[in-house]
Amino acid sequence: MDISSDSRFIRFRINSRKALEVILWLADKKPGMGFHAILKLLFFADKYHLNRFGRPIVGDRYVAMPYGPVASVTYDILKGNVLAMEMAGEDPLPFEVRHHANRPHVHSNRPARLEMLSDSDIEALEYSFAMYGHLGFDELYRISHEDPAYRNAEERGLNTTIRYEDLIEDSGDRDELIQDLRETAPDLVF
Repeated sequence: MDISSDSRFIRFRINSRKALEVILWLADKKPGMGFHAILKLLFFADKYHLNRFGRPIVGDRYVAMPYGPVASVTYDILKGNVLAMEMAGEDPLPFEVRHHANRPHVHSNRPARLEMLSDSDIEALEYSFAMYGHLGFDELYRISHEDPAYRNAEERGLNTTIRYEDLIEDSGDRDELIQDLRETAPDLVF
């Protein structure tokens, strides 16, 4: 089932310009970071931010892919997809993709514009980088595949949307937060 237009599910409007700045922020933290690592660190940062601050960082749509959760528009930006570049407002993109051992790695051409990222965005990115930034492909693969939100989507089949509801941790106000986000998430601007 496609959840993009179903009001029973939380969905956000992606901020593609912010997604680009997250890519640059991560590439500045660890020059030559691979696509896989960038996408997994964004996933963990978004999960952290959603649970602590009630919204993700960029609002991308996550898909359960064979190598773990993938933020679809962020991935398109990394790949240099023309429409994604237009949505991000940069052409050419301010980073280079170099291939090493048949895997793409990102090298930024400019620093991230920190004014595009809130203090809480940076806190979540710092958390994710500290927890997972030192891990290699295999470890990130394993940890992301163990995440309950990924497992729930994978049970519905690969290439299915990971539900934001599944990213929200059990807490006393979980149900209230989910209901609130179902109603307000499409209109949030971040």
